[in-house]
Amino acid sequence: MRQPARKMRRAHSAGGVVFRRPQPDAPVADIRILLLQHEAGKWMLPKGTIEAGETPEAVALREVAEETGLRNVRIVQDLGEERYLFFWKTEDTYYDKTVHYYLMEFLGGEETCPQREEGFVRCDWVSVADALERIRYKETREVVRRAEAALSRESSPAPEVQHGSPP
Repeated sequence: MRQPARKMRRAHSAGGVVFRRPQPDAPVADIRILLLQHEAGKWMLPKGTIEAGETPEAVALREVAEETGLRNVRIVQDLGEERYLFFWKTEDTYYDKTVHYYLMEFLGGEETCPQREEGFVRCDWVSVADALERIRYKETREVVRRAEAALSRESSPAPEVQHGSPP
């Protein structure tokens, strides 16, 4: 006998890879990104659900503010999307989730404060290498790698233009 099909829902969220530089011209290895630790122990990036009428950019900024306490951030670049499936047991429903991420620079002047109501217990500024070790989901690690590549491009000096006399 065939099993009845389980419910499948689509979910759309947005979030950010928030970074800070120790000084303006710091190499990528010195840049730190912000991770949240959930009470279940998992490390993640701030993200949340896109409601009707909201833009992904606005949601990313809102969720960073709500989940980390940081409002003094600016969006630097679009990092694209991650997509994954998960099963939510309490709803007996599968979710097909898409999360749109942005590279966001922390401009300073605030302390992090994890959102306890959402189960976050800790915020840590970590190196990209440390973030890749802590994050368990391959899709999220790929977003961090895209952020690292974007930061590398942004940090590398522009090529020098050679001005010579015409032949």
